[in-house]
Amino acid sequence: MKDIGGVIPLVPTSLNKKGGVDVEGLKKVIDYEFENECDGVGVLAGIGEGYLMSSSEWTKIVKVAVDHVNGRGALVVGCAAMGTAAAVEMIKQSSNLGADAILSFNPMAFRRYTVEETYVHFKAQAEAADVTLIPYAREDDPIANEVITRLVDEGLIKHMKYAYRNCGMLKQLTASTGDKLFRFCGADPWTLRFLLLGCRGIMTATAAVFPTENIKLLKLVQADKIKEARDYWYEKFLPWNDAGFYENWQWAHKYAMMRMGIMKTDEMAAPQAKGADYQKAELDALLKHLGKI
Repeated sequence: MKDIGGVIPLVPTSLNKKGGVDVEGLKKVIDYEFENECDGVGVLAGIGEGYLMSSSEWTKIVKVAVDHVNGRGALVVGCAAMGTAAAVEMIKQSSNLGADAILSFNPMAFRRYTVEETYVHFKAQAEAADVTLIPYAREDDPIANEVITRLVDEGLIKHMKYAYRNCGMLKQLTASTGDKLFRFCGADPWTLRFLLLGCRGIMTATAAVFPTENIKLLKLVQADKIKEARDYWYEKFLPWNDAGFYENWQWAHKYAMMRMGIMKTDEMAAPQAKGADYQKAELDALLKHLGKI
């Protein structure tokens, strides 16, 4: 399996004016990340609107990404299926098409799943294909530490994306898994905090717009230059956390990449809408301030 670590941006899906996949636009986004020395790229995650795509669109995006990444780094494919059977099928398909890793969403339903149910869900996915499984603990949807620890101890997973905004839970997870689990920071506004608490890589939407900045931040933390890392965080990241995430965050990232000349449009997958004029004005002002446009 390909080595997976460092900074892996989760990219938005470029769409044309009719709402279909813009293949050339997607290729340009992928090129942008590798030209800026990222370690991989992730498609069809939350920022990539994978959960809103038809099965044919989803498959098309995976095929384009596999062909265009072409071994330049790790390709992570988001599989946002809420049922185990559907998730297993998506993983098998992704593996057959050539994906290196799967970003697996913790399932949400009409009730919280038990620890055992959640364990069985991820175990089935880890055993489905010869591909790296990266469970994703989201902001409002945690994966119990005992589930992750059990999967690690059984050799079923070696990575996860931690985005659940609970520092104590992350500290406990770091203590219980140590070097056996590579923890990607996945909560964009908490990236620095989580790097200081045990995350070792970055897998965010922010990294798609600001790849070089995320690489520099990670290197500063790895070099134990914490003051410099904090200063850099305040200068480069906090303004984007405010403007890019308070409302309609998926569109905000597309709009930024369009204004930077990386994407042709900021079209969204239905039913998601574009941002308001005041949001555009705020993002324009910020991107100019940061030297991006």
